Amino acid sequence: MKCRCCGAELKRNSRFCEFCGTQVTVQMQREQEYLNRAGCPMCGSANIFFNRERQGEVRGKNGVSVLHSTVGVCRDCGYTWGTAVQQMPQKSYTWLWVLGWLCFFPIPLTVLILRNKNLQPKTRYAIVAAMWLFFILVGMFGKKTETTSAYTSPTRSLKATTAEDEPTYKTEKVGESALKKTAEIELVAGTTGKYGKEIVMSAGTDLEEHLVVYYLPAGNYTVKNLGEKRAQVSVYEGFARNDETGYDDYTNVGDIVVLGVGGSGEINIPEGWFVEIHEPTHISLEAK
Repeated sequence: MKCRCCGAELKRNSRFCEFCGTQVTVQMQREQEYLNRAGCPMCGSANIFFNRERQGEVRGKNGVSVLHSTVGVCRDCGYTWGTAVQQMPQKSYTWLWVLGWLCFFPIPLTVLILRNKNLQPKTRYAIVAAMWLFFILVGMFGKKTETTSAYTSPTRSLKATTAEDEPTYKTEKVGESALKKTAEIELVAGTTGKYGKEIVMSAGTDLEEHLVVYYLPAGNYTVKNLGEKRAQVSVYEGFARNDETGYDDYTNVGDIVVLGVGGSGEINIPEGWFVEIHEPTHISLEAK
């Protein structure tokens, strides 16, 4: 047992330290028993012993005082440590433990398992490895969050065409005078209704596409998704044949919004431009 004041080795059943005269209390005996049970701070081995080493001298009016310190030595791993440093009060890191359990609970759980002296080192490491493998597998095969992505049209293959095979396409523009603004407009993809118009893009090619687009009065609109699936609403000026590819491309692209179920957004429709949606989209537009 060591003296808590000077660190000297105390004789068994001794009531006073022979170096500094400190009385050996019950509390000192309990602290020494705890220190021996704790073992080596590096490997946890109980095969340890303590050496009392001379640190230096302090000269004063009453003479020279010799300073000593007790150093622990592990016979298994060779680690050495100062017992006085170990017995110093440590700072409280309660807030770090709370944060760890709330946000990164595998980390404090790992620390607790590794500090458990009742388990053999191999058992502790095996439990930690199995635990982290479980967390990694859960993260890899868990349900992935669906990300929002803009609609992209299928890739069109290139095809050589001659000038005689290329017809000229013109998109009909309907002015605001021919349409009356309403407080709220509902559009269902694939149906014409009041504002729908059927068009054919890339007619006569292997990528011929029949669409229903909607010519609404020009202005700003609030769009809401009334369907049960994600919807994309696109605003285009028109389309024309691309001389290089031989297929139709949109001439100018306006606002494009992607709406989740029940979601809403804002679009602007210039004069003569049309709105394009794809089945099974069902939306409502309210003029602002």
